[in-house]
Amino acid sequence: MLGKLFLAFVLVPIFDLYLLVKIGGELGTLNTVMLVLLTAFVGAALARSQGMAAMQKVRENMDQGIMPAEEILDAVIIFAAGLTLLTPGFITDTLGLLLLFPLTRGYFKRWLRIKMVDWKKSPNVHMTYQHTEFKAWTNQEPSSQKIENVIDIEAHSPDDKDKPLQ
Repeated sequence: MLGKLFLAFVLVPIFDLYLLVKIGGELGTLNTVMLVLLTAFVGAALARSQGMAAMQKVRENMDQGIMPAEEILDAVIIFAAGLTLLTPGFITDTLGLLLLFPLTRGYFKRWLRIKMVDWKKSPNVHMTYQHTEFKAWTNQEPSSQKIENVIDIEAHSPDDKDKPLQ
């Protein structure tokens, strides 16, 4: 996890800065800044329009009683594309445009679905406290062992005092 964060927040910006300096040396500083601003504005406009379309699809599906899982996944990817496009740099702009185009977005959606299944299979909470282990969201089958010391409790309202307990 630390390696992924290092990659995302240190190495990618360093390579982006290197690429900006190289392109700035070839095209000139003003042209490079204008190109970065142009990609940010065009990308933001595309992300906004596609995001609105995705949210409209979500709303339509919800109105029809259909779970909009694919549309929500599209909206999340479009949001990530908008964030990367607003980040100055050519590498992040390329990634943002790849996330925006429906053809390439399909590849990211498939990858994200596979990752979500993996996350669901592995526990995301695992604690050990005084030799007692606790796992949450493991989706493991319940054990077939009979649980001892179970107490069933039924609640009754105070208005039911005249009724016999069952």
